[in-house]
Amino acid sequence: IQVRLREGKEASEGRVEVFHNGEWGTICDDDWSLAAAHVVCRMIGYDGAWEYLHSGKFGPGEGNILMDNVDCIGDESDISRCQFNGWGNHDCSHHEDAGVKCNKRRLPGFHPDSQVNVIDGLDFLRLKPPRGQRKRLPQLHGYVEFYHKNKWRKVCSTGWDKNTASVICGQLGFPSAEEITNKMQYLSKARRKLHYWLSNITCIGTESKVSHCNFQMVDTHTYNSCPGEPLITRCVPGFKYARGNFKKGGKRKGRKHHATRQETIRLKVGSAEGEGRLEVMRSGRWGTVCHRGWNLWAANVACRELGFGTAKREIINSYFGAGHGPIWLTDLNCFGNETQLSDCRHGYISTHAEGYDELEESECTHEHDAGVACHVPQFNANQRIRLVGGRNPMEGRVEVKIRRKWGAVCSDNWTIKDAMVVCRQLGLGFALHALKDVYFFPGTENVTNILMTGIQCRGDELALQFCPNDGNTLSQCGSPGRTFTPFAGVICTELSPDLMQDIPLLQQSLHLDDRPLHNLYCASEEGCLAPSAEKMDWPYGSRRLLRFSTRVWNRGRADFRPAKSQDQWIWHQCHGHYHSMSEFTHYDILDLNFTRVAQGHKASFCLEDSECSPGVSPRFDCDQPGGGVQGIAVGCADNYQYNIDCQWIDITDVSPGNYLIRIRVNPGSLVAESDFGNNEVICNLQYDGSRVWTWNCHI
Repeated sequence: IQVRLREGKEASEGRVEVFHNGEWGTICDDDWSLAAAHVVCRMIGYDGAWEYLHSGKFGPGEGNILMDNVDCIGDESDISRCQFNGWGNHDCSHHEDAGVKCNKRRLPGFHPDSQVNVIDGLDFLRLKPPRGQRKRLPQLHGYVEFYHKNKWRKVCSTGWDKNTASVICGQLGFPSAEEITNKMQYLSKARRKLHYWLSNITCIGTESKVSHCNFQMVDTHTYNSCPGEPLITRCVPGFKYARGNFKKGGKRKGRKHHATRQETIRLKVGSAEGEGRLEVMRSGRWGTVCHRGWNLWAANVACRELGFGTAKREIINSYFGAGHGPIWLTDLNCFGNETQLSDCRHGYISTHAEGYDELEESECTHEHDAGVACHVPQFNANQRIRLVGGRNPMEGRVEVKIRRKWGAVCSDNWTIKDAMVVCRQLGLGFALHALKDVYFFPGTENVTNILMTGIQCRGDELALQFCPNDGNTLSQCGSPGRTFTPFAGVICTELSPDLMQDIPLLQQSLHLDDRPLHNLYCASEEGCLAPSAEKMDWPYGSRRLLRFSTRVWNRGRADFRPAKSQDQWIWHQCHGHYHSMSEFTHYDILDLNFTRVAQGHKASFCLEDSECSPGVSPRFDCDQPGGGVQGIAVGCADNYQYNIDCQWIDITDVSPGNYLIRIRVNPGSLVAESDFGNNEVICNLQYDGSRVWTWNCHI
């Protein structure tokens, strides 16, 4: 049985694939363990594994799932000698593909080329600048080299070809290529003896990587022989990686790491740069793409339009979580050479900005959203940051490298969005916790100086060093009288929840209710009325309430759990149950200048699975003794109907006029999510003193 690893950032990690009966296939993660990972890693020449991965950590594979319920002791010589269900017998999807991270130490006497074929070797390539020129990241021009038999080897060429160069640059993470006209700096400074491996690479331009092109092998006994010249090219970076936009971090004032640009296409909720659910802009609204007709050619077009290289793989079945709003495109038919997705032949599902009613009648729903993983430029950001002192590689104190010196990060104002950038930069997925005052994780010996203060990340930066910060002028870290320096730390996780509101329900349920004061004692106790209510002659009079229902779905890939531990939950006698979050949703009425004129005062929330998608069973219930187990499971929603206490905004003191209503879930980002950008819904609201109208609700 042959085994290989796919889609890892290094040769020692990736999705596990096995070769059986003439085909490559994946392994389901049911019963997947470190013992099984040890067996796989030793099969490919590594001295065991240090981590086993599940839930498609390295992306969903293709073809058949060949093994399931693999149960290894750990000393087997072959993965097929472990117990499993039999070849091809499984009850899994590719969302459950197993992966490994192997120890980088090689087994004595193992020869990598005995397991790695030519196609695998073509996954490792680079651009090397001519002698005398300093390497810059991302490297945009140079000799095209592939790694073969422990050496970087050049390509013999009879001339530059745009299509071939575009595929090479695409695999390196760049959308296009251009010819180097001044070749003398390369040819005159070239070594006398050049090491070649490939020759005559010929691509048509729509391939996603070089292994899909035609090529010839150089005779292994004459690596130095080439009748032409070494292949060189220049890659054109996407807008995000252009020299003028790709800046180092520093002062907050006027600094940004990429130029302002009107986006019409984007990726959401991916755990790494260049991957995620695909969304496109139409009619001023973001919407998704149905996976019907979604293939590698369409994914290549999308990746290049995004400013990346070609696609590593196309992804279907809402692997990155279900989207929201309209589904703009479906039945895409791309040749692969289009400059943007809209140039491909396609069909429509949603024809207007809301599009919710149309989705109910369509074969495509948000369970069928398309995603993509693109080749991105390498700039070794993960080598400028590290976690130390943790109990496992997913946690620890944060240390950064600035000007060739390692140092710690101050945790003053350290937030979950800062932690999100750290985890992505290290390739560890999403942030679970942003840790402050980290004295319990020991740092590297003699690394005690603070090198970064005043960090304020948005959460989507390429590296922590690109976030706004104090730069060279470090501010005071912690109060002078503190015993411990407030070091920053993180805990990362592979999967994360993602909350999303039900916009149609919100828009349809908004209405006015004049409520007598004698029915509002419990609400007053909880602080759900405007301050002017305290001055009224209770129990006489009434309050005007803007009532509405909210339904908050968890469309991520992990359960949403309360920010507070169970011993911190609060018992509410009026409601008869425990509340686990002090603020889960915040409600505001804003004027057209976004100035708050009224707000909801719902003090606390009980989280449970009020309803779930078909095939998903509810697991959280807050009405059980002791508060039950609270949270929102993946594929479930927590409903708050308009007729329950505090599900309103008190607008008694609001004058008639045009306003905005804003509903925000997880407003303080107290619980980590994969995407905070979809937590807020804003609607236009008109109030004439006796009636309300709402329209244009959107995220």
